[in-house]
Amino acid sequence: MKNYNNKKSTDLDPYILGYNYQHGIEVEKDEHMAFVYYLKSAEMEDVDGIYALGNCYADGIGVEKDEHRAFIYYQKSAEMGNADGMNALGNCYANGIGVEKDEHKAFIYYQKSVEMGSASGT
Repeated sequence: MKNYNNKKSTDLDPYILGYNYQHGIEVEKDEHMAFVYYLKSAEMEDVDGIYALGNCYADGIGVEKDEHRAFIYYQKSAEMGNADGMNALGNCYANGIGVEKDEHKAFIYYQKSVEMGSASGT
């Protein structure tokens, strides 16, 4: 994940802008704008932006909740090597979020996320 400490909203990185809007850092909190910037980041093939879009769809942040789309973005981020995406994919399989429940696949993705350094892995 990107280091967004000491980043300002004037930075041009769409992921940073999305994060700042989501959390109200140096700008008024605006979840829709967060989604817009995460989408721009994802369109640039930024793995953190892709993972963040998964979170937006999973939790309804700035967009209507859509578990299947969340699964798709988590899957894409995992395929790109994002450990948190691997963990989120495991959660999807474990709980049947946007995909049919499959405890074996959940275990595999949890294990991969831990091997990649995710502290969550559960």
